[in-house]
Amino acid sequence: MTVVDDVKSRLDIVEVVSQRVALQRSGRSYKANCPFHQEKSPSFHVFPDRQSWRCFGACATGGDVLSFVMRAENLEFGEALRQLAQQTGVTLPKRGQNPREEAAHKINEDARAYFQRTLASAQGASAREYLEGRKMDKKAVEAFEVGLSPNDGESLKNHLTREGYSLEQLASAGVVRTGDDGLVHDQFRGRLMFPIRDVHGNLVGFGARTLDGSEPKYLNSQQGPLFDKSRLLYSMDRARTEVRKQGAVIVEGYMDAIAAHQAGFTNVVAQMGTALTEFQVDEIRRLTGKMTMALDQDAAGQAATLRSLDVILESFRTKVSKPGPDGSPQSADPDLRIIVMPPGQDPDDVIHRSPSDWARLVETAIPAYTFRLNAIIDQGDVATPEGKAEIVARCAPIVHLVGEGIQQASAIELLATKLGVPIDTVKAALSRPSVARRTRRPEQQRRAAATSSPFAKLDHDPIEEHCLQLLLGHPELRELAQGLRPEFFRRHENRELFSRWLDAGTGMDKDEIVASIKRSGDDEVSAQLNALLSKPVIPLDFNGRTSSLKEVTSRLEERNLRILKSEEVIRFSESPPDLEDGEHGDILRLNEQIKKNEGLRRGQVQEISG
Repeated sequence: MTVVDDVKSRLDIVEVVSQRVALQRSGRSYKANCPFHQEKSPSFHVFPDRQSWRCFGACATGGDVLSFVMRAENLEFGEALRQLAQQTGVTLPKRGQNPREEAAHKINEDARAYFQRTLASAQGASAREYLEGRKMDKKAVEAFEVGLSPNDGESLKNHLTREGYSLEQLASAGVVRTGDDGLVHDQFRGRLMFPIRDVHGNLVGFGARTLDGSEPKYLNSQQGPLFDKSRLLYSMDRARTEVRKQGAVIVEGYMDAIAAHQAGFTNVVAQMGTALTEFQVDEIRRLTGKMTMALDQDAAGQAATLRSLDVILESFRTKVSKPGPDGSPQSADPDLRIIVMPPGQDPDDVIHRSPSDWARLVETAIPAYTFRLNAIIDQGDVATPEGKAEIVARCAPIVHLVGEGIQQASAIELLATKLGVPIDTVKAALSRPSVARRTRRPEQQRRAAATSSPFAKLDHDPIEEHCLQLLLGHPELRELAQGLRPEFFRRHENRELFSRWLDAGTGMDKDEIVASIKRSGDDEVSAQLNALLSKPVIPLDFNGRTSSLKEVTSRLEERNLRILKSEEVIRFSESPPDLEDGEHGDILRLNEQIKKNEGLRRGQVQEISG
């Protein structure tokens, strides 16, 4: 039994679901209005015997207790597993961290404590005065573990070596470096120290701010196995709960983020560079579809924001999930906005002066696509027909990225107004082949792993694992896997792994796909990925791989259809059954699909045997 199965075996799905949904007994199952979409008659069913749930209405999906919690609370696989493991008293095994990384985490924690003691000592008097001048109170200093690195460049090294660490371990952790004189010195000297934690709260490095005006103003830990600033967002470990509820507000500096949290704006995070990366945006979009960026008025700040916007708009191509009126997740267009700061003021200036002014700036932030289109228009030539045509061509990718609907209509209206031309003219220009070609980009598939079937009796599923080995080992098979869906995989580790394989998109080689699947903290997925990559496979040529993938796809689909049919039978054992308009047709189509799939399977078997 895997740890996932152990967690699920200690939970009763009826009890878990009833904590969030008002269930009614209905024969062998329980029913309710689906919490994931609006409906008049109950189409959401929970099956105690199978420990599963299914929506027979608009959602047309289902799963087990883990997938329900993932969807109901908008959690990722690893987050939901940790939450339920804590609830059931199951200890999750720690995997994937080698002894060197464990030592680095411990060294960082010991260094953090030393920096805090230095700030609190007589040596830290001027640094404390600086913090007071920046209106950072003692509670915030303690909460964010702000410290001070000694000036001499030796104290931390000497302290940690006395604690038993070797110089090699300290260098690997990034707290010391070898100087031009060939000697080992502290990495940070006389700087305010801001511990940086990943989304799970692990201390992975430090940000250090100068106090004497020396350059660089900010210095980060060296890039390494633990610290990768392109994947980190400062204070996300503290902000993630409110980000999920309210959306994310992104500022530039550590002081800005701390000032916001100190004033009660706890959904604020800080980027770790001049512009956001796709990894940072993905971290946010897994929690929320609402993102607001605070923009500096200077040219460098605007340029950085424009670079970030290109990443953000591309990442948010598809619809996102956000809480509906009843608190359940519903599909919606992403809400991406820009805060234009008053000239010469940073977020912490505004927040300390007037928290209500900051709240108003956030509330009145302008749509991101409006800002991006205005920037393109301002840089173009609106006086000539040729200039207007070029502006439309440059704006076309943004217009198409916002998707069809009100946002796109507003974007087109903005273009027409700014250019002084009829809306129909802009639409015609956007549809020209030469413009359309400029907007084509590979679609990024974003699919949630939110379905499952009853508990598997085996720790492994050979069919699912063979399918995943084919996909992981041979990227050229991606086009042939279009019929596969996450709900075909019964084991959560495999379903999550397949969903991330889908997210990886096209054009990646094997190593790039593997790197995109791995995420910090998701030990069960990483363990399964490593197991599949190390497991020997039977060598097959391209035709053999193609035939094998077609066969396992068909078998997985047939298994899923039979699960759907069995749950449908249980549902129809009620008297009378509750049916929405159009469900009779869905039932007939399900039966027809089962028959069709059986026919295809027989044909494939004959082809292989022939």
